[in-house]
Amino acid sequence: MRDWLTAGSERSASIVVVGAPISKASITPSQAWATPAAFREALTRFPTWDATTAADISEVMVRDAGDVQGDRDDPDASGAHTRIEAAVAGLAATGALVVLIGGDNSLTRPAFKGAVRGRPAQWGLLTVDAHHDCRPVVAGSANGTPVRELIEGGLPGQRVAQVGIHPLGNARDHAQWAITHGVHVHTVDDVRSRGMEAVLLDAMGELRSNGADAVYVDLDIDVVDRAYAPACPASLPGGLSPGDLLAAARLVGREPTVAAVDLCEVDAMADVAGTTVRLMAATFTALCAGVALRTRDVRTA
Repeated sequence: MRDWLTAGSERSASIVVVGAPISKASITPSQAWATPAAFREALTRFPTWDATTAADISEVMVRDAGDVQGDRDDPDASGAHTRIEAAVAGLAATGALVVLIGGDNSLTRPAFKGAVRGRPAQWGLLTVDAHHDCRPVVAGSANGTPVRELIEGGLPGQRVAQVGIHPLGNARDHAQWAITHGVHVHTVDDVRSRGMEAVLLDAMGELRSNGADAVYVDLDIDVVDRAYAPACPASLPGGLSPGDLLAAARLVGREPTVAAVDLCEVDAMADVAGTTVRLMAATFTALCAGVALRTRDVRTA
């Protein structure tokens, strides 16, 4: 599958992949800068055929735009954040679905801002994450602050929906802040009781009903149970199953309003037998299967 990343030209690509090798804004020390390269290597484990949906991913033209310069040689992540925003703005302007491979979750704020710059619309944010990411900003952007920063920067809280929130993953005041600001919250238990498809479709409907006509999706791999995501610094026991995450990725890939996606919070250097990086690659594969179905839906409409 890795070779497929070179299939699309700048003009023809429906999906553009860009790496964001950053880690200095991680609250827990991390080497997530190493993950984009490990992710590309892990793609060799996967075919371009998704038997669940009978989707042939090779029919979707994709381009690998390489990596944004990361933050390893910088004193902090601020310079890399500026570069991420600029890169996403340029890629979003092409009309392709932009997929960022992190890197820590602090990338979501600059990438969202870049998507807004590159494709003016009424944007909404969907996070599939164990955490609200609504910590107060104390010493600059961090991987626990992007949702709060975006809302405080002008994104209406009613245009933010969160799926997979863990009952033990957030401080009380962070959870209360999200609710007070109108964020639509769907927990791990909601997914277990109703299924990912029902919950995620409800979340997308909440964004649309509040005016969103373009959606940025943050797929934080730490939403998955720690047994399956040991390389995520903040993954927890009792999280979602890998199957739940793959289902979410297929669904958002198929949704025509989804215009930018990130996959983040994996530290490839801390992985066990490639478990988490392969999950990240599988999530991307499922996302692309959804995009293939999106294309099929347009052809048969």
